[in-house]
Amino acid sequence: GLFTARTMPRAMSAASTLRTASTRERASTRRVPARARALPSSSSPRRRRLSITTSPGLRLDAASPRAPTRARAASDVVESSSAPLDPIGLNPDRAAVVNADPDAYSWTKQWYPVAVVDVLDETKPHPTTLLGIDLVVWKNGDGSWSVFEDKCPHRLAPLSEGRVESDGTLLCAYHAWRFDGDGKCTSMPQASSAEEEERIKANVRSCAFKRPSMVAQGLVWAWGEGGKDAEMEAAMTPPLFVPEIEGIGKSGRASCGGFRNHWQVRDLPYGWNAFFENAIDPAHAVVSHHTLVGSRYDDPAGFQCVVERPVTDAGGFRCAIDPAVPPFNSIGKYDAETSYDFQPPALLKIDWRHEGGRFLTSHYCVPTRPGWCRHFVVTIAQRRPEMGNKIREHRWFKLNLFTLTSPAWLTHVLGPTFLHQDMVLLHQQEKIIAQGDGQAMAQKWKDQVFTPSTADKMTIFFYKWFEKNGPIPWAPGTEQMPPIERDSSKLFDTYEMHTKYCTHCQGALRNTEIGMWATGAIAGAKLFWVGASVVFTAALLGSGDDASSSLDVFELASAVDGSVYGDFFSALSLGATSFFLWGFAQMFRTYPFSHSEDDIVMEGTAKIGLSNDGPSAYIDFVDSTLFKEKGGDHNRGCECSTCSPHFKDLIKSTMLARAKKSPAVVEEAEEERSIPVAR
Repeated sequence: GLFTARTMPRAMSAASTLRTASTRERASTRRVPARARALPSSSSPRRRRLSITTSPGLRLDAASPRAPTRARAASDVVESSSAPLDPIGLNPDRAAVVNADPDAYSWTKQWYPVAVVDVLDETKPHPTTLLGIDLVVWKNGDGSWSVFEDKCPHRLAPLSEGRVESDGTLLCAYHAWRFDGDGKCTSMPQASSAEEEERIKANVRSCAFKRPSMVAQGLVWAWGEGGKDAEMEAAMTPPLFVPEIEGIGKSGRASCGGFRNHWQVRDLPYGWNAFFENAIDPAHAVVSHHTLVGSRYDDPAGFQCVVERPVTDAGGFRCAIDPAVPPFNSIGKYDAETSYDFQPPALLKIDWRHEGGRFLTSHYCVPTRPGWCRHFVVTIAQRRPEMGNKIREHRWFKLNLFTLTSPAWLTHVLGPTFLHQDMVLLHQQEKIIAQGDGQAMAQKWKDQVFTPSTADKMTIFFYKWFEKNGPIPWAPGTEQMPPIERDSSKLFDTYEMHTKYCTHCQGALRNTEIGMWATGAIAGAKLFWVGASVVFTAALLGSGDDASSSLDVFELASAVDGSVYGDFFSALSLGATSFFLWGFAQMFRTYPFSHSEDDIVMEGTAKIGLSNDGPSAYIDFVDSTLFKEKGGDHNRGCECSTCSPHFKDLIKSTMLARAKKSPAVVEEAEEERSIPVAR
């Protein structure tokens, strides 16, 4: 029933052949979209190029002689599956499966992350949703996590409303049927005799609807479908693991010579395709995330997309941006590279590389139901101190390094400051495109948008992939796209989207509210004491020999004991602290955002220098502390510049290559290009 990462096969070619045998015929007969036309290639008869229509009147044609070399490479996104695929960015096990049949893809025969182990309450069942089907995640008596479909086989009551009992079984709260970690019914109290109970329990229909599941890299994973062949197919299919995450302990230190921050998980009120359309779009970062990672007025810039791994159904695609514009570099100072790596059905890796280190951010986006997705994200930092400290001045380095030293609850509560900047746009955008129907989203997107810039290429690649392999096979009856949510209290409800199932944030919220009430109560008590002291002093002055005369305020102020003033200012500071804690506690419940208004949290981030390039004493201290020790051997499949043959020279960007050359060499190259050549 339960698999671990260590049991996954290392050589997947033979296994993947078995797995894909049943899907080859379906894949070979799939309709090729009319707007994707194969063009002849002059370089090889076995290659095919794709002509991509980005908008009316504009075509990105790989065969165009006027297009620059890098632009032509970006359009050459589909190759014949007869040639081995360059596995750059793919886990070695996954690369074997992709190479075995690049054109085979199934939404349901996949592993999906469904929960973060570290945030789950082990004493309760936890509901979640995958592809429109409700699931329940719970820890069984063997100490492992099980995943069932969220319905009791008796009368289909939700098991997530049940209880995890002390004997390690899951009890249905409707009629008290119990199930073990394998889904077998262990108790059915309505039976009239022990013999009848055993007979009922032996019936396969008494079993819970179990899904193959495993725990790896800090996540609970579930297979995309049930059925009699699910266990075998799941065992032969490697999940979308990230090798650099392997071997990370509680301290965050990884065997790959780096650190990992805490997993973040959150339900988002927009769909799977809206998430990836946004996440693979570098151009939006400094605009949508104004003040947090850059400036919407100064940092937008153009770039080309360099295809590092061409589009395949099974493997997705990988592109580098050339140059790596802000927030990955400053304009005109290009000494770092960035690649975007989409691996269906759920993974996007943003790989930022500098000669002094690397940040690998891994996003998992799981399609839960139309108009919603579950987002997981983690960042790995790998450092090369021997290459100097220039990397410390990069805003991308500073922002990510900050999360490495933050406790989990702080990382989680600050997450909406970034995510809600996108959410307020994406939630409405996909509904505008959908026009009330959540199906055929790729075709609707293509028919309505206007994408004239090379900055849109990766988004175009994604929707070409989605048009061929979509739509998402939602469970029957769940296909309808929900309407736009106009109530901001529901749209920005961080409690329902995260806090209610995160033990870290529940504890932090509880402690914050205790501190809020305690400081508020002390402040109130001190104010009462101050008031009582003033009244008592006034009464003493009024009872004197000259009681008939009016009481002078200045006389009263001078007569009040000096400690009363200290108590008064103490009450004010405690009251201010209580108010601050109240505001902070609200962030665990809701975090409304509007681009039309300035945000104090994001403005504060900019003020302390984390969102700007340049030196920072705080970052100098953190960097020196975290990376003072050399890490161990890197993991199999690590794609850092030390391990990967793809990044030995760290130069794939033309702008970075120019920066590495001396001014004389650059000037000579410019002169050579300007000399006319006779033909």
